[in-house]
Amino acid sequence: MSWERVFISQDYGRPIYKHKELPVYITDEFDFFRCVEFKDEFYGKTASTLFNGNLRECTGRYSKLFPNQKLSYWADSPSTARAEIKKHGAGNSILTFWAYDDGTSTFPTLPDQTPLIIIDGRKCGVQELIDKVDNEVSLSEIEQKYMTDLLVQEPDCLVFDSHAKRGGENFIFFEKGFRKLALRQLRLRFGKSDGGNCNRIVCADTSDYIPFVENYGKYFEPKVRIKMDKTYLLSKEYFQRRQICEESHRKMWEAMK
Repeated sequence: MSWERVFISQDYGRPIYKHKELPVYITDEFDFFRCVEFKDEFYGKTASTLFNGNLRECTGRYSKLFPNQKLSYWADSPSTARAEIKKHGAGNSILTFWAYDDGTSTFPTLPDQTPLIIIDGRKCGVQELIDKVDNEVSLSEIEQKYMTDLLVQEPDCLVFDSHAKRGGENFIFFEKGFRKLALRQLRLRFGKSDGGNCNRIVCADTSDYIPFVENYGKYFEPKVRIKMDKTYLLSKEYFQRRQICEESHRKMWEAMK
């Protein structure tokens, strides 16, 4: 076990457990960021719908690395996340997701509150394979088998260096790991050509990540206004998050007696 921070987006002073041979870590208390170019079709979609839409079937350039997987792409900071989409030609109207590992919260809202299992791809050759795929270089059967064997460790996510921002870190989350993430903020900012307006939906706040579960049902309207979709308060997701959050409140009060 170590207390020395390994990843940029992790808070200081967290216990970090490392596999004896492989660059596999078990730890917690992270902030993750993802930017996407805003589209008009996002209007009226709840924060919950937009957040869950970040997990998708792997059908693009990484499909040979991670066959039959659902993936979600995140970064260590808003600047790294913006640089990544700018590299692919995104405009100035940007939706930024700010997420955290839910088990970190004083009052978690998800059933899986175990720490994250992270593979550091920079220390085991995965970085080079990702770079090959990005440059449209085919992987050998041996390289594909290596990835298959590595994923036997059942990681939540994999970290590698960003080439869009020097010193930045990118994270590829697998479905198991994505299900451990909760949304802290959803921020919409338009560029100057669109009026320079911005607004945000806050689903958790303070250093303890205190959740506001009902805010997952909020959505953006034109002119960056925010409204509430009350049907979210009838959803299975809302009831699950609220129930787990209330249970964590109950346990804390009992511990304080």
